[in-house]
Formats: sequence, structure tokens, C-alpha cells
Amino acid sequence: MEELDESQLRKEVDSRKMQLQIAREKCSISVPELVKWIEEKMSDDPFLNAELLKDNPWVESGKCIML
Repeated sequence: MEELDESQLRKEVDSRKMQLQIAREKCSISVPELVKWIEEKMSDDPFLNAELLKDNPWVESGKCIML
């Protein structure tokens, strides 16, 4: 590792301390919630619901699949 002066090391330590304060959630909890939210919003999404874009000539005929 390169040699860092004291001010750079203090910034690094402060950054790490801030990162430790951030509340994190497990992917096993957040991903299913995200998928559920996406599925709930699909009917309102004009890119996924062709009926909402009848007047748009650039609408693709297929559905978009994410995740």
C-alpha cells in the first residue's frame, strides 16, 4: 500500500466510521420486497402496458423482463 500522510489516513478512518453507521438490510429481505413492488407497479408502467401507449408509434410489441 502506498504511504499516506496523516490527513489522508484520518479521512480514511472517518469515512470508514461513517460507513459503519449506515443501516444495511440483507438482500434476502430487500430483493423480494423490490420484486413485489415492481410487480405491483407493472400495470401502471407505460413501457410494460401497451394499452397506455397506443398513440406512441415507437412502442415495442414485446414485454420487457427485468431481474
